Amino acid sequence: MIYKSGIFSIVLCLLSVQVCAEDVVRIQPSQSLDNTSYQYYVDLLQLVLDTTSDEFGPAHIVTLESSLSQSRGFVMLKNKQLDVYWAGTSVERERDYLAVTVPLVGGLLGNRVPVIARNRLSEFAKITTAEELQKMVACQGSQWPDSDILEYNGYRIERVISFSLMYTMLEQQRCDYFPRGINEAFAGVGTQGHEALMVYDNIILRYPLPMYFFVNKHNQPLAKRLTQGLLQLLANGKLGEFIMHHPTTTSIFPLSRFQDSRILLLYNPILPANFFEREYNHWIDFPKE
Repeated sequence: MIYKSGIFSIVLCLLSVQVCAEDVVRIQPSQSLDNTSYQYYVDLLQLVLDTTSDEFGPAHIVTLESSLSQSRGFVMLKNKQLDVYWAGTSVERERDYLAVTVPLVGGLLGNRVPVIARNRLSEFAKITTAEELQKMVACQGSQWPDSDILEYNGYRIERVISFSLMYTMLEQQRCDYFPRGINEAFAGVGTQGHEALMVYDNIILRYPLPMYFFVNKHNQPLAKRLTQGLLQLLANGKLGEFIMHHPTTTSIFPLSRFQDSRILLLYNPILPANFFEREYNHWIDFPKE
């Protein structure tokens, strides 16, 4: 009887391979210990999976061992070696993958604050225009959409392949500042070894750039599960609570603390054409310019 039951389960699994495969959701590892925002997305993904377990079944996260660049991560997603990858969106990425178009941090990612060396605070305090900031060099991820956006808007960029190297270059003054999402910057600077750095939030670089979960183009069931889970968390208020109370983001609230910051508006040339028609682009209000 046990033998027959086992055969029956195998047959069911073969008839519905996708359902069985979704019991495990494979993700990328953190690029470095400095990337404190990584845990935010892992915890959020698990919350979404738990929220949808009654309908889709239980699922757990498995983290790959080798660190990945963004381009390598997307290649592995295409080759079905990863199940979920989170990143800022672009025309190209939404063409090649399924994007779950609910911003994972409520649209806050596109508000970038400079991380600077503390001993250069007086220098940055004198900056009042975009033209003055454009004379400085920003360290930025070599494959991040942000690098393309900043360069398009006339900012000088030093593209860096390694996440942790950006902090090292900043500390060695091989670049002048490191623009980080306002949801990322404070926790990152707070890690051990970065005492010489600070977040200079008197300046905010603002452009639309939502962080999405991406899945393989053919993995419609997982895309449906993630979409349904995020929308449910958004509707019942738990997604907002998650953002406000997660250890990596809680320090930025209340957002009214940024109401006197100088906001420099940038144009994002790589947004999908229908981006501004989407319902959930910016569901967390941020002080206006």
